[in-house]
Amino acid sequence: MRASDGHARRLHLPDCLNARDLGGLPATGRRSIRAGALIRSDSLQRLTPESVAALRAWGVRRIVDLRSVEEVEEHPGPFAGDPIYRLSPLIDPVDDFDADWAATQTISAIYRVSVERNARFIAAGLSAIADAPPGPVVVHCAAGKDRTGMTVALALSLAGVPVDAIAEDYAFTEVCLRDIHDSRLAVLTDPAARRRLEESQSSRPDTILDMLHHVRERYGDVAGYLLAHGCTRDHLASLRDRLRD
Repeated sequence: MRASDGHARRLHLPDCLNARDLGGLPATGRRSIRAGALIRSDSLQRLTPESVAALRAWGVRRIVDLRSVEEVEEHPGPFAGDPIYRLSPLIDPVDDFDADWAATQTISAIYRVSVERNARFIAAGLSAIADAPPGPVVVHCAAGKDRTGMTVALALSLAGVPVDAIAEDYAFTEVCLRDIHDSRLAVLTDPAARRRLEESQSSRPDTILDMLHHVRERYGDVAGYLLAHGCTRDHLASLRDRLRD
């Protein structure tokens, strides 16, 4: 499977637009990401009973929800209260409330701030993936773009996936969400509002590359970043073993 073959990895679950298996992406040492090891998605709140049954039939052992407590209270998913469900908000509710987001006009800038401001929470989400029981793990937020995109990019980088393949997977979100993004843009007539929405909806390859570059520049590599913010070496080893074939 080519790294860019997002269509082949896409999971067609009713009312779940941005779900895909990361299996097949290349990793170092002629290895690849194991099929079914990690599934990224938008929110599962709209899944039909048939789709819930399908996820269970696939043997999913953990669902890591990166949304906030408030989002989950407003839109609980079908796995709430299930032992396989783990709520692990990516955004620090205290620090994020005090953040000056007026200075962050682009998604790239938001990611650079977030990867520092929310570092402990990001590491906790990756630890929840690493220490899951053997079997498939689903990680999701609301749209499956930003919080999920950052988490997945860090996990894939740790597993040795080349940055170009990570960027291609991240950018494929734009394909998955194109229809809903276009429908939201269609009702806007103010050019400035359209530009802001277009930026917030974007998933350009350079955005995630910029975040990974920031992590490498500050911490040496993703492992150094995660170790600095709460992950253990056992977590890192488990995550690599889980993801790579």
